[in-house]
Amino acid sequence: MLPILHKILLVVFYVGLGLSLLSNIVGLPGNWMLVAAALVVALATGFAKVTLTSFFLCLGLAILGEAIESLLGAVIVAKHGGSKLGVIGSIAGGFTGVVFVGAFLGAVLGEILRHPETEFALRIGFWSFIGRMSAMAAKFSVGCVILWILIETTWS
Repeated sequence: MLPILHKILLVVFYVGLGLSLLSNIVGLPGNWMLVAAALVVALATGFAKVTLTSFFLCLGLAILGEAIESLLGAVIVAKHGGSKLGVIGSIAGGFTGVVFVGAFLGAVLGEILRHPETEFALRIGFWSFIGRMSAMAAKFSVGCVILWILIETTWS
């Protein structure tokens, strides 16, 4: 393949990877799309570009990102006084796919079910929102590392 064409195709590939990474922000599985791309490149090149070690590193990082995203919001809610129902509501709301308000609404509803003190429930909802945003930022950061690994291994 012509060297310039090869580099152009790589840039197009990297743009696609970048868009996959950005999809994390709206709740799509961007890190998993990066892992899928790593697997495709690994298989297409006979593990010459993305080695087995690099692939499993990307896979492990994606799992770590999911664990952080799932647990960080709940930990923050619990740390700020949320009840078990508030924590469960925060997690369930985060999984609904309503990116910015799901965890907030879930935590508020969980707390209102436990005790109808609205001010307390809203405070826990606020912390759930902060936890969700922190979790998304952490998962995005993990995705940046995966993206860097893919660029580093495929550029040459």
